[in-house]
Formats: sequence, C-alpha cells, structure tokens
Amino acid sequence: MTYRETQSWTDFFFSQSTPTLSKVDYETQVDFKRFHLDREKWLLWEPVATGRRIGQDVIQVLWLVTKYHGRMVRKYVAKVFPEYTEHDAQLQLRRVPDLCNRGSRVVMNELDPFLNEARVFQRIEKYCDNARKIYFPRFYGVTTDLDRSQFRSGYPNCRAIILEAIKPELASRRILAAHNHSGTGHIESLRRRLQSLDLNLSDFEKEFYCSLLADRCHRLLALHSLAVTHGDVKDEHFRLPGDFHDTVLYDFSISYTFSPEQPYLMNFRLPNKSLKEISHYELKRVEEQVYERAKKLDLQDHIAKSTTATQKDIKDALFQPLQDGPLELIILRVKTRPDG
Repeated sequence: MTYRETQSWTDFFFSQSTPTLSKVDYETQVDFKRFHLDREKWLLWEPVATGRRIGQDVIQVLWLVTKYHGRMVRKYVAKVFPEYTEHDAQLQLRRVPDLCNRGSRVVMNELDPFLNEARVFQRIEKYCDNARKIYFPRFYGVTTDLDRSQFRSGYPNCRAIILEAIKPELASRRILAAHNHSGTGHIESLRRRLQSLDLNLSDFEKEFYCSLLADRCHRLLALHSLAVTHGDVKDEHFRLPGDFHDTVLYDFSISYTFSPEQPYLMNFRLPNKSLKEISHYELKRVEEQVYERAKKLDLQDHIAKSTTATQKDIKDALFQPLQDGPLELIILRVKTRPDG
C-alpha cells in the first residue's frame, strides 16, 4: 500500500487499523510538560552507562542527583540532547528533498531527536491508561535552559528530558499480565520455529522465549495504539545496558508521533506505510531478535554466568520434568503495580 494524494494522510495512516484509533483528537502542536530544575538542588552527575562517547553532537544519558544528608542521591535520569540546527535540516533536505517544499523549519520540527522523544512521552502521558504506562519510563518533563554550572560531567547542552531512574535491579522490573492476546500470531510463529530448531531446547526454555516475546509485543502494541511508531526497535531498547531482564521500552529519538499533517519523513523513511504495516514490521523485528537469542542459548548462558552451576547441572535442571506436589509461594515487592 502506498500513500495517494487523493487520500488524506489520516485516512491512509489508519487504514486497516482499529476504527476508534483514528478518532482521537491528536494535537498538531504540543506544549511539553516542564521540569523545573532548581540550580541549588539538582546536579547532572556521571553517565548512566560508562564507555560511551561524550560530545557536543551526541545524546547523553546522565544521572540527575540531589544532595541529601551530605551525599548525592540518584533521583532521576536526564537524557541530554544536542541542538538540531537549521544547517542540519538543510543538509537533510539535500539528501532527501521534500516533495511538498515546506522548508527547513518543518524538517527541524520533525527530525529533531529531542522533539521526537518529547512528543512520545507527552502522548503517553496524555492518552495512555495508567495500567500500561508501566511499559515505558515515567516521564517528569523537559528542560531547555541547562547551563554549564549544572553539569558535573558530560557536554553541557541545554535541552534534556527528565525520566524515571530505572536501575538493573529487581525493584525496577515490571510485572505484566500472564495471559494476553498481544502479538498472538508472532508468538505462535516463534513457537513453531523453536520446535524446529536443532538446538535441543527444553520446554521451559521455549516457554521462556515465547513469554519474552509476548511481553515485548505487549509493550510495542501499546505504543502503536497511541499512533506512535518506534522506528528503531532493538533488543537493547527493552532492557538496560548490561541487564539480562527486560524493564521498559525506551529510546524514541527517531520515533514518529501521528499528527494529521503528512510528514516529510516517518522514522527517517518516506511516509508510504500505514500504521498497520509498520506495526507488523516492528513486531516481526522483535520476533527475529528473540529467535536469535534462542539460537544463541541466551538463557543457558545467563544462568552459567550468574551461578556456579556446571553446564551439566544447568541442562539437568532445565530438562527436569515438573513433579506434582506443593510449591513454594514467592512474593515479589516491586515499585509499580502490575498491568493486569
């Protein structure tokens, strides 16, 4: 399917989608929620992930800390963005001319990673129900007037989005409903592929990977239901750097948030796909990523690295059939209410 000028952008984008989805009054201009960063109270500390390049032209993710009883407490995360300039937009237009000749200002508005990400979080804040907001980092607002004095490290760009400080620990994980129908076709596809793999996976491992895919589909489809396409679906955008377990879906810097005006580009691609087509493509990518993890025996590798068990012990435990009998009740205390 391709976009035709005789059809409105709204009709094309929502073609084949749930009818009620296109009836929401999606705004064209957005006043972003503000985070008032008191210079006497807050300081941008070291990077959340070490070993990444720091510079004027890269996105930085820094701890936002506050002083409490003489020590620095990591309270939030600040995603600091470089400026997207008119020169950047003009270079982009030379690479891909705008058929509507709307000029560099439109390109700046559409392709600025800061605006892309802020629009997604504002859409989640306004339209996403509370049960599903846990699929994404909590959004506290934007700030656009940072100065050098507020940076303990990193390059002092002036714009940032303030987000929940999610850490690779049990308390930060989300609990999703065990039974849902999100992405059912992709889950059944993965199940068939795992059955045919010549890897001798246990039933437990197969269910683990299918459950992982189901949770990821749940998060991604919640985003699509808000008329947002991610554009950069990767395995590492569901879990924190260095963490084995998923927490939230994040990194919306090249996302597309629907508005009634036809975009110049959508996820840095020509706007010739409907929401349903993009949704299928992004879900298929997630399926492929989980399948690749299964092929690499990712779960077995994680158990081996996080315990002292031998490979034989791990295999024996994974392939051991469940016996009828009483089971221990395990109660987990987490910071967020489950979605189901």
